[in-house]
Amino acid sequence: MTIRIVTNKRLDMTDDEFSLYNRIVNSYTINNNNGEDLFEGLFESDEKGNILLLVPPSAKKTSFEVWLYLMSLQQNQQLRLMRNLIDHELNQIKKIAINAN
Repeated sequence: MTIRIVTNKRLDMTDDEFSLYNRIVNSYTINNNNGEDLFEGLFESDEKGNILLLVPPSAKKTSFEVWLYLMSLQQNQQLRLMRNLIDHELNQIKKIAINAN
């Protein structure tokens, strides 16, 4: 994964996720409106780029598409973390099994 900067915050995204983000931003960038502004204030992330918190849009309006995208991204990040943890544990079990033989 690659760390990307979105509204001055780190986000860990695949190339496909970043491509979709750019398509969403471009679709809402019209005249004086910047599509990236729709993402502002909607999430908090850690230094690794994982979304820790989604903040409901109460201060300003945003798109339902943007909100669903962030929800999906957070879930995908969590699934990747779980998959990596499981892969690591399975490798540890395999090493133990090999050493036992």
